[in-house]
Amino acid sequence: MTYILGLCTMGNSSAALLKDGKVIAAVEEERLSRIKNDSSFPHLAISEVLSIANIALQDVNEIAIYWKPWRVLTRGLGTVKKLMGSTNSRKAVRHRIRELFLNNEKNMNGSWSDLIRVKKILRAHHGNFKCKVRFWDHHYTHQVYGEAMKDWKEYASLSYDGGGEEYSTILSIVKNGKRQVVTRHKWPNSLGHFYSTFTGFLGFQMLEGEYKMMGLAPYGDPKYKNIILNKIIKLLPNGNYKLNTEFCDYHSALRGIFSNELIELFGDPRKDGHEPTEKHIDIASSVQSAFEETLIHILHPVSIKFPEINKLVICGGCALNVTANGKLLTSSKFKEIIIPPAPNDAGCAIGAALCSETNSPDFESLRSPYQGRKFSNDDIQTAIEKGRGLIFDRVADHDLIERTAELLASGKLVAWFQGRSEFGPRALGARSFLADPRYDEIRDEINEKIKKRELFRPFAPSVTEEKATDYFCLNQNSPYMNIVAKVLSEDIPAVTHTDLTARVHTVSAQSNPKYYCLLKRFGEITNVPVLLNTSFNIQEPIVYSPDDAINTFLNSGVDFLVIENFIISKAV
Repeated sequence: MTYILGLCTMGNSSAALLKDGKVIAAVEEERLSRIKNDSSFPHLAISEVLSIANIALQDVNEIAIYWKPWRVLTRGLGTVKKLMGSTNSRKAVRHRIRELFLNNEKNMNGSWSDLIRVKKILRAHHGNFKCKVRFWDHHYTHQVYGEAMKDWKEYASLSYDGGGEEYSTILSIVKNGKRQVVTRHKWPNSLGHFYSTFTGFLGFQMLEGEYKMMGLAPYGDPKYKNIILNKIIKLLPNGNYKLNTEFCDYHSALRGIFSNELIELFGDPRKDGHEPTEKHIDIASSVQSAFEETLIHILHPVSIKFPEINKLVICGGCALNVTANGKLLTSSKFKEIIIPPAPNDAGCAIGAALCSETNSPDFESLRSPYQGRKFSNDDIQTAIEKGRGLIFDRVADHDLIERTAELLASGKLVAWFQGRSEFGPRALGARSFLADPRYDEIRDEINEKIKKRELFRPFAPSVTEEKATDYFCLNQNSPYMNIVAKVLSEDIPAVTHTDLTARVHTVSAQSNPKYYCLLKRFGEITNVPVLLNTSFNIQEPIVYSPDDAINTFLNSGVDFLVIENFIISKAV
């Protein structure tokens, strides 16, 4: 019996536990701390995955880390260049160095020094242990996790994000288990930093609001795309590209400071709270379009050198650009793509553990997005009975599906909490707010009662796997809600974006039986086996526990909470 503990200690901090190649649990720190995008050392997540397995840290056979902290030469040289640059760059770099290396109790961000002191940190918080600690290449942990989603014999594998130890992008091909690197793109040439810098420029929170800019983009005209590709991202031969960091200074942007060159090109940055102007919307459209063209350019060497390969694995934080993922299926040679449930750094916890694993992987557990704790009906009844004045019925599974489907078909909003929580940023029918997608006005109602978010942001659909092609132009499954596709039906306006697309979630009877039954029963009642599915949270991380669910339900305008076998409403 072998336990491997995988850790992501910065960014989207997380922990994952494998036992003899099977994923026992994987949890992001934010779900437990209730701090959105918590990037501190994942103590809570470590304790949770160990508790789910009913073991202690001393029972673990190996600890796998998603980063090699000593490989910092490229980053170091890039930092030196910035220190020799503008005053703003020097200030931003000094600030970032303090954040990364000088950890303190007030700093909620993980630091590089944590990686160097990882044994000491773990012993101080989780007790003594004797097992080996191994460090793995950042992009390799991304790729290993993503590649486990399919049984393909040959495919291309792309990992791209803000940056790893030396590289921001790695493109490989894998044939019969043998890996060959096609191209490497050195940091600071980073599509992730490019996209995040403009996220900040357009008034959204960097490392959080990128999906807002992506949602805004279809409303605009990409009239500045050629300027961006001429002055900011230059496409070079052999799939290479160069980011002009004088225009696109990521670390200064993190502090709300943008280069004079960028302001001369596009005007003043949008202030948070101000409505986007037509120009801002066109900038968002242009950035998205330039991102997509650069992505297709990066992948082009596969078409030239390996024309027989038409399957693609995509990982890294940039893989969350679902619009670009959809574009690849319509504008490139790839016929099928897969993006794992947690393509961001959180998924590297599983990837690192897989790198250390010597047993054959259990692919069924690896491919499931449902990796958190399973709460019993008794756990839930205890949470309900804490004197909060809730009205509830406990019903059998069949009655639960029937009543929930009827509630949704009658226009009610339902908070849905079933089984183990999702691992990754998407709500996939375990922790979701659900609604009837047939009526466009339901979007405004959800924003008023629950989300209180920008009206330009779209809501996603869940659909039964076998009916997906009736509603979406998508010739493959999308089990993790990571692909945008054209909407084919006028019956689902509440999940149709302004460009007539949707971020599709296909659901099979095997992947999530109860949610599949709900979709199918809703379809029998309405002739539309599609539900509007948005994450069960309000300006917070997605709920994890029954207590989280009840608190969020009480603070929302949602009509019913369906939590395991309980149907709950609020006392009048």
